This record gives sequence, structure tokens and C-alpha cells, in this order.
Amino acid sequence: MEQEEDVQLSRNGGANKRLVKLAVVGPECSGKTTLSKALAVEWNEPVVPEYSREYLEDLGRNYNQDDLLEIAKGQLEKEYEIADDANYFLICDTNTLVVKVWAEVRFGRAQNWIERQFLEKPYQLYILCGHEGIGWEYDDLRENPDERVELYDHYKKALIKAGKRFIEIEGTTDERLERIQKSLKRLRLLPRKVPA
Repeated sequence: MEQEEDVQLSRNGGANKRLVKLAVVGPECSGKTTLSKALAVEWNEPVVPEYSREYLEDLGRNYNQDDLLEIAKGQLEKEYEIADDANYFLICDTNTLVVKVWAEVRFGRAQNWIERQFLEKPYQLYILCGHEGIGWEYDDLRENPDERVELYDHYKKALIKAGKRFIEIEGTTDERLERIQKSLKRLRLLPRKVPA
């Protein structure tokens, strides 16, 4: 499935921007946030943070499937907000694919709205992070220390089934950055001059 090369994201009164959207996805403790921050530094661009942390830390109870729907909506709203600050790249530390996989693993299925958003919202590249060489770090919000390989496969199958463009990355942060740069160059998604 061929995707649009540019996406209009700004919902505010200002001029729409054309941004290259990158979705950094993968199982827990696979380096998504570290990589997203490194990309932001490399290109002097903002990061759309993982909204689920903010939501769950304020929840005060166990989450349910309806909460995952709210998390998916909040994640997209963050994208819209932060798009106004981006120049060329919109770096998304997770997106609706992460919520989709989470819902399928935890509740057996994702709600239709989440499925639609995953299928319909274009990202120019998904960056699927592997966990090889990255140790598990406990925190109160993580749930699957022994299922990272299975979760990785779940992400990969979802991306393939939906016809999404993605790369698989492993290694150190520097190795990951190099692989992403090469992939963006090959896909002609780099600006003529990388934002400084």
C-alpha cells in the first residue's frame, strides 16, 4: 500500500505544515523513548511523548479497555499539538499501533476506532525497535517482561498485514540512528538539508 509522502497535521488556524511522520514502536523496554529523544537531538525536532504514561499515572485505578481508547485518542491529540512545533520530522514515541497491540494482548481485541486509526493514519515510516541487548527495567506500568519476542512478532505481523512501510532496528542508539538515516535517505524522506 503506497502512502502519502506528506501529511497535513496542523489543526490550528495557522498554515498547514507538511511533515514526515515517524512512528517509533515496539515492545516494552526496546529503547523507543531513548531512540525518539536521540532522533529529536539529531534533527532538532520535538518528540510526541508516550501519552499512556501520563494517563495511567493519573488514573488511580486499574485500567480497562475503555481507558485504552482514551489513551489512543490522547496520543493522537498530542501529535496534533506537537506538530505545530515541528519543522520537517514529527517523531512519535509510540502511536495507535502500540495501543492496538496492547489491547489485543490484554483484552483479546482492539476497539474498532483504534483499528481504524492504525489503518488510516499515514506515517511515512514505522521504526520497529527490537530488544536485543536491552535489559528489562521494571516500573509500575510495564507488564510483559517475558513476552518481548512474542510482542515484537505481533507488531511485525500487524505492520505487514496493514501494508505499512517499516524498518527493523537493533543495536546501540548510534547504530539505530545510522540505520534510520540510511533508510530515510533510500526512501527519499530526508530534507535536502537536515534541520539544524
